[in-house]
Amino acid sequence: MRKIDRVYREILHRFYSKGERFFNQKQLSETCRISLGTINPFINRLETIGAIERKPQGFRLIDPWRALISWAVTRDLAKDITYTTFVPTTHWELESKLPRGSVLTAYSGFRVRLGSTPAEYSQVFVYADEEEMRRAFRPTMRERRNLIVLQPDEHLRRLSGDGVAPLVQIYVDLWQLGRPASRFVEALERELSPAPTRALGEVAAAFQGKKQV
Repeated sequence: MRKIDRVYREILHRFYSKGERFFNQKQLSETCRISLGTINPFINRLETIGAIERKPQGFRLIDPWRALISWAVTRDLAKDITYTTFVPTTHWELESKLPRGSVLTAYSGFRVRLGSTPAEYSQVFVYADEEEMRRAFRPTMRERRNLIVLQPDEHLRRLSGDGVAPLVQIYVDLWQLGRPASRFVEALERELSPAPTRALGEVAAAFQGKKQV
């Protein structure tokens, strides 16, 4: 995963989970473990698209939705895929068999975080150690793949809870999957876009109890 993805994730997770709007470049550099030389051009780009406003001691996030879409567009999920295989079981059973430390995202992450899904799904996307996953789930010659393993990073693991990625990460990963994930993306957008200042925890709570369609 690109180093700059950590900054997107840190900023947007803190906004949507805690309502934070003010950020400092030096603090972000330390938290995300990347250089100021990498962060500063990124901040310039966010300013150019109208997502942030510079302040004497940092910057203020003024359009979190614009920043989230910017991340979704520039995210390159395909480059993070380290292993794929077919496991002859349902996605429910596959999710339950994942090694400890795995972090669910995309369809599975949506289901666990929000309690239901807007459509059926057949692929499990997970951030996990490649070698451990190869040992747990053998390679196959079958063309069909239902287990897609992505390269994790320590920052992602730190922000994930109960083996599930933050919702902002789930959103951009689903966005990258294109049409097959469109109903999942639309479901998140209906909740996030009209009221971007609400915490993602509140968004998740709003989904609880909804019937799967």
